[in-house]
Amino acid sequence: MKNSKSYIATIFTLFLFIYSASLSAEKWNREASGFSETESFEYGNNKVVLYKNNTTWKDTKGNYGTSKCYGLIVYDDKTSIIDYKMYCNFDDQDKERFTHQYFRNTEFSAGVGESILIGGEGKWKKLIGLKCTYAIDYLRKALFLVEKCS
Repeated sequence: MKNSKSYIATIFTLFLFIYSASLSAEKWNREASGFSETESFEYGNNKVVLYKNNTTWKDTKGNYGTSKCYGLIVYDDKTSIIDYKMYCNFDDQDKERFTHQYFRNTEFSAGVGESILIGGEGKWKKLIGLKCTYAIDYLRKALFLVEKCS
């Protein structure tokens, strides 16, 4: 009787280990930092900003690489975003590439938003459609980003 309880406990522990590993496999976090540049013009109370950045990044799966982003942002004199179109291309250590589209409706200088992986090759292809939440902050032209995907 004691052996069957031990056997059941071992099976249960193994099941929990496999289940928790599968849960963590579904999550993917990425951190990036780099530098941004902008050009802009104003019309009325609004401002149009051409935005670009270059970053280095690493993720929770052991990947790392570089990225570049281009976007067009329109915001009002209260810094509320009116229109936001941002796309980022990522290259990893294996020379495989993926692309994210970013969405945001918070203040321009810092904030949170969402992204979706819209293209990928190699290991990234299976992640197309993955949705993420990100937070970004700036110190002058330097940017710091954390992204959580599931």
